[in-house]
Amino acid sequence: MSDITVPGKVRAWYGLSGEILVENELWHLVRLGPISLPHPPLINLFLRAGLPKENRLRLSFEHEYGHLQTLPLALLHLALLRRRRASLGSWLAALIAHQAVWELAAEGWVVAKLGREYRETYHGRGERPAVFWLAMLGLAALGTLRALRG
Repeated sequence: MSDITVPGKVRAWYGLSGEILVENELWHLVRLGPISLPHPPLINLFLRAGLPKENRLRLSFEHEYGHLQTLPLALLHLALLRRRRASLGSWLAALIAHQAVWELAAEGWVVAKLGREYRETYHGRGERPAVFWLAMLGLAALGTLRALRG
């Protein structure tokens, strides 16, 4: 991926530094110290579809930054779901719930940061944002409940 569009060194509110690279809409790289986390932007591809390229890239960058900003919340949720003796189904539910909670938190951070600009960007753009929020809320709630039941 040669088209690195939005590189940025970032620092979370709790002091963790990192670097976020949003590459040509199909690949993201987050570096935290010596750890590199390359990944396809599945949520961003779904949520940003149909937006102008500049908006897609900016919102994708902010979403990745939102993951860094909300890492403590995601880790707390994961710790609450951790059970020593749990079935495979419970562990799978915990993993799905954790990811859904973290996606909600990251996108929630974008909404909080951009406010009206976020709402205006998606105004009249169809139901994708609503589908995202409802699907992630459902996965987070059901997965958490299943994981807690063991």
